[in-house]
Amino acid sequence: GQFKLGRLVAQGGFAGDNIIPEEKRLSKFNGRITCPTFNLAADTRAAKLVLDYKGIKEKFFVSKNVCHGVLYTNDTHEQLEKIKDKSQSLQEIYHVMSVYLNKPGKHEKAFHDPLTACCAVDLSIGQWKDVQLYMDEKTKEWGSVINENPNVKIIVDYDH
Repeated sequence: GQFKLGRLVAQGGFAGDNIIPEEKRLSKFNGRITCPTFNLAADTRAAKLVLDYKGIKEKFFVSKNVCHGVLYTNDTHEQLEKIKDKSQSLQEIYHVMSVYLNKPGKHEKAFHDPLTACCAVDLSIGQWKDVQLYMDEKTKEWGSVINENPNVKIIVDYDH
């Protein structure tokens, strides 16, 4: 009860058709209001504790259906190749993704956690909506509803 945090940025949750404008929806999530999300479903008790905890001033969630739109592709790899020697971390990403993209059938990789990390550094990357996150007890899927007075926001779009 004594722990205080100004801002939490987490990967997880789901913003369904009731939250995401039609023109921004990824086709594989069209028609959904809830969806299984690993990061919150792996420990629903902890997720609910975080959502209910008043000691966290702001909570930002990078929704599954938005982060699945951030893809590392062969084009991304070619762009990174030009600047990879500017830092060790860029070299590591380039190396790891070289291995990944050379596997049979691997042409792209959703970059869930990198989008979340970028949002943690600069929230203006995302477009956010005030919501209440919830888990449907019957399906164990996560969803969100608009809530005008929360301390929880979910991403609905991002500036690539």
